[in-house]
Amino acid sequence: MSEVRSKPLIKFLRARLLLDDARSVLRGWYFRFSKIRKVEEPAAHNECVLSEINIQMKWREDLQEVNHSRFHNMGLGCELVNQVIVRPGEVFSLRRYFKGTTEEQGFRRGPMFVRGRIEYVVGGGACLISTLLFNAALQANLAILEKHNHSTDLWGEERFIGLGLDATYLYGRKDLKFENTHGADIRIEIEFSRNDLMLHCRLVSSKPLPYTVSVASEVLQELHPEDAESSIDPSDDPRPYRKGWVVRTVRSAGIGELPYTKKNYVKKEIYKPFYLSKP
Repeated sequence: MSEVRSKPLIKFLRARLLLDDARSVLRGWYFRFSKIRKVEEPAAHNECVLSEINIQMKWREDLQEVNHSRFHNMGLGCELVNQVIVRPGEVFSLRRYFKGTTEEQGFRRGPMFVRGRIEYVVGGGACLISTLLFNAALQANLAILEKHNHSTDLWGEERFIGLGLDATYLYGRKDLKFENTHGADIRIEIEFSRNDLMLHCRLVSSKPLPYTVSVASEVLQELHPEDAESSIDPSDDPRPYRKGWVVRTVRSAGIGELPYTKKNYVKKEIYKPFYLSKP
């Protein structure tokens, strides 16, 4: 990209970042963002697991050697937030750690879906870390302040996590923010194992979670392209497409054996349908 073309894009990005900061100031988050602090030697005792999330990845033949780049980005993303401490009342913002996922930071070109097609951009694959952290925070009953789903159901039935549980990241536009409402320090343990291609995240604290948490996602509506007949099976359509969805995710908390009556996270999200090939 030429310098002439890049300058307007840089100004546009700066405007986006300023807008995000202004919104954070208005909502009282900005001055509570967690500092970039890490534990060098984690305590081996007196810690309780608040939540634990695993996401199994796999080698995708359609991506060939690009698999190495996306796995590299996942590993680097884990390194940036592993052993981070979030204190009570602090707000974790992934933007403070991931920033622009640039080559200068060590990120490589990985796959990203754009209008139903795979494009290769620096940082592709890092959204898996955002998804992992979101689910860990959700299961730990932390306050979710900002979360964005992907615009489409990228992999269909081969999706790596359920609808409503994915969290994308786009520098200056889409962030993941959550608040430590637990009442004690929380430490993030996150890693990517190349041996079994497993993403793993735990949130640990000296204080146990005083209640049980239930998370459920429900499909409210199935969506099809405007010019496609909803009765046609996408696999038989000469112009195959990926279905879209309207999904609602609800989190509830309960104490002991009491029923889950307190809903403290409800979010409705839309995944747009898209054609898999050109008309």
